[in-house]
Amino acid sequence: MEWNVVNGKLAANFKFKSQSELAQFLLKVACYADEINHHPDCKIHKAFQLEITLYSHDKNIITELDYQLAQKIDDLFH
Repeated sequence: MEWNVVNGKLAANFKFKSQSELAQFLLKVACYADEINHHPDCKIHKAFQLEITLYSHDKNIITELDYQLAQKIDDLFH
């Protein structure tokens, strides 16, 4: 997946064939985020698309943890 810096945050858009497929993926992302205690912002749009943004709010920047989480999200997507 291609991640871009948008408004100072890492962002990517994921497309799915159904909302249930999207929801299953989002649950995997959420479970991993809980494990590492670092949570993405997620927005469902156009019914089957999920926009994920990563940003370390406590540091007010994109950190290495955001890049690591982006890589894990890519791994879960493929």
